[in-house]
Amino acid sequence: MSDVKVVIIGLDGATWDVILPFVDEGKLPTFKKLLKEGSWGILRSTLPPVTVPAWPSFATGKNPAKLGVYNFLIVDNKTGKVRVVRSTDVKSKKIWDYLGFYGKTSIVLNHPVTYPPEKIKGIIVSGMLTPPDARDYTYPSEVAEELGTLGYIIEPNPEVVRTKWDTEEFMSELIRTIKKRTNTVIYLMQNYSWDFFFVLFRATDVVQHKQFQNKEKLLRVYSEIDKSLDAILQTIPENTVLVLMSDHGFCELRRYFNITKWLYEMGYIKIRKKEAHGEGSKIFMKTRITQTSILGILRKLHLDWIRKYIPVVIKSKLPASSVEIDLKESFVYPGILLTGASQYLSINREKVRDETEYEKLRDELILKLSSLKDPKTGESVIEAIYKKEDVYSGPYLHEAPDIIFLLKRGYGLTTFLDLTAPMFEDVNSPFGTHHLNGIVLFWGKGIKKGYGLRQGAEITDIAPTVLHIFGFPIPRDMDGRVLLQVFDDSAETLNRTPKYVDPEYYANLEKKTEEKQLKKTIKKLRLKGKL
Repeated sequence: MSDVKVVIIGLDGATWDVILPFVDEGKLPTFKKLLKEGSWGILRSTLPPVTVPAWPSFATGKNPAKLGVYNFLIVDNKTGKVRVVRSTDVKSKKIWDYLGFYGKTSIVLNHPVTYPPEKIKGIIVSGMLTPPDARDYTYPSEVAEELGTLGYIIEPNPEVVRTKWDTEEFMSELIRTIKKRTNTVIYLMQNYSWDFFFVLFRATDVVQHKQFQNKEKLLRVYSEIDKSLDAILQTIPENTVLVLMSDHGFCELRRYFNITKWLYEMGYIKIRKKEAHGEGSKIFMKTRITQTSILGILRKLHLDWIRKYIPVVIKSKLPASSVEIDLKESFVYPGILLTGASQYLSINREKVRDETEYEKLRDELILKLSSLKDPKTGESVIEAIYKKEDVYSGPYLHEAPDIIFLLKRGYGLTTFLDLTAPMFEDVNSPFGTHHLNGIVLFWGKGIKKGYGLRQGAEITDIAPTVLHIFGFPIPRDMDGRVLLQVFDDSAETLNRTPKYVDPEYYANLEKKTEEKQLKKTIKKLRLKGKL
């Protein structure tokens, strides 16, 4: 399939639980068309099901222990310092790198953890985790100027998302971002040559975090996405395979589990006074006026129900808490310290004497978490719990969180340190939280029509499947498998056996590509008389 093109459209956090009812109501015509004419099913995310490591695992076809990234942030246990993960932290080649070795051109738009943008054969525009004021967010660099004229937006205004999620301005910002991104996709498709195109729409994740239980607001975002899909379908050539996917799913958030309080009362974490940043924050911290202190007063007066009526813009001006976890002195820290949806625990190896003590502590934590019950329902709140070696494998396993768990549907973790809050409490907002099951849909040339992937697929399956569509060999260190079941019986891709090669194959191919490029550069310099 040398002439084939592949387009992957990422809908961050998209779930069939939202899409299918709207399709049945006749409100998403493009989704309906794709479902009728394509092969689709559930796409299982990474553990934990969070944007990072999920999107890097998609791009590489590998589990996080082969990449060295498990979250948005990286913690140094020796110093207790935290930093944002960068593109160079993902220690693997991506789909677009492998394609580039064979001369295929890629355009990658808004993929998370691609800042700073690395050199590829094609164009890359970095996505989530790009610094707000960054100007070096594209490769080649001159593409940034073109995007500027298009009014391109990397992420919705974070201040609006944080402080105005209950207003019309929030919804307008999401719709504006979708429209700008769609216009950029069509511009790049029409003005540059490409074989592989990736774009991520993040608005689906953002609206579901804040308004998952508000059907009208969900429909507004998904309807706009539906229009974008239609515009893209009208732009791509006939020989294109389209993949629609999400990095994880979503579900309603009804009950909070205050894991930091649980760990604190068990003696696993230590706290320290939080440093204030900014004059306003310093005043509030000095007077101990924080979100947690106000909530504590409301709870004592049995008026905590009032908080859902306090405007978000007012709450957002207050610091969350006057204390924070002391990473250096704590035995354990929860993943929510780094990302709200990260359901895992990391053990501070600097605080345990040896492997025996480490395993004892880990077994103790697993036993206590497994037996944890919600006093309101009397039921266990943990769906599943794993040691890191049960779910990860690779050279960076030692950097992985030590215990990974999944809460039962409807439960989420309290995302800031509040030692005055109950261990469990109802959520008084229309929020949603991440779920393991995302979406995947294949459509286009050689794809079965109206076919349901009964067994679903893994997020690591997409990369090897894309390489197979192009007819290129698959590195054996990829964890995913080729999804042969999505191909039509007459398709060449179904009748061709996937070819696997050792990782060294692509390392040698990369070396040859670099040598070839060097020779071209030298030849050009000689022609210009500079050598």
